[in-house]
Amino acid sequence: MSENAANWSRIRTGNAPGVVLAVDFYGTGRQEATFRHLCDLLPDPVEVWHAVPPTPDGDWSAATGAGHLHRWTEGLGTVLAGRPVRAVVGYCAGSVFASALADTLGEREGHRPQVVLFNPGVPDVATLTRDFRGLIDGMDVLTDEERAGLLAEMTAIQQAHAPNALVPVAEQYAALYREGCDLLCQRLGVDASLGAELATVLHSYLAYLTAALDVPPAPQWRTATSLTSREHRGADFTDTEHGFDVARADLLNSPQVAAALAALLREHEASR
Repeated sequence: MSENAANWSRIRTGNAPGVVLAVDFYGTGRQEATFRHLCDLLPDPVEVWHAVPPTPDGDWSAATGAGHLHRWTEGLGTVLAGRPVRAVVGYCAGSVFASALADTLGEREGHRPQVVLFNPGVPDVATLTRDFRGLIDGMDVLTDEERAGLLAEMTAIQQAHAPNALVPVAEQYAALYREGCDLLCQRLGVDASLGAELATVLHSYLAYLTAALDVPPAPQWRTATSLTSREHRGADFTDTEHGFDVARADLLNSPQVAAALAALLREHEASR
């Protein structure tokens, strides 16, 4: 089978029963470990496929939850090849999509798969600000003063808006990021097209967050199990939460978390 299917990428091969679907956003400047790291730590031969977010065609703020979910469900036939979905996992805002995908699969197949979420939550300005700060901090080519100036502008933008005003804040952050990318290109002596490419990745992420906001929550989402870092405890996204004494950046690179996920998958498989 190909390493890639329509809108999905296989990040781990395995011969255990069923397939695990994962939803997260991998982007430039990411500070946290990814599901690829977690896959390396899983003790069981579980096959894992990762959703590939779309690149926005035009205005990223027009992205819809239905559009993202349709893209991912459309390509599942090739991924599954007749096999069942063993579980759906999601990280941060990806937990919204993971929960909604499980709903769709439940309606389609008559059985809702197990859902395990990592630091789950609905995106807001705080989410975006944390990630945007990581992007600016990662621009090592810029001087300390230049990065500090961009971060000061970011703080001023955040303080001028309500905590749930994600789209207007994101629009201003995107313009600020492009300013930083242009500075970076000047410092490296490369064509400004590199800045445009980096901005495209950011726009894809902004579309991802905007679409997550557009997905209406359902009562069954609370039946998932959450595995959370010490900064994220008590988020109240699910009724069952297991906290770990690890930093957010290391949650998906923790042997203890990987062991907990493996145990949950085994328990659920045994109960079917």
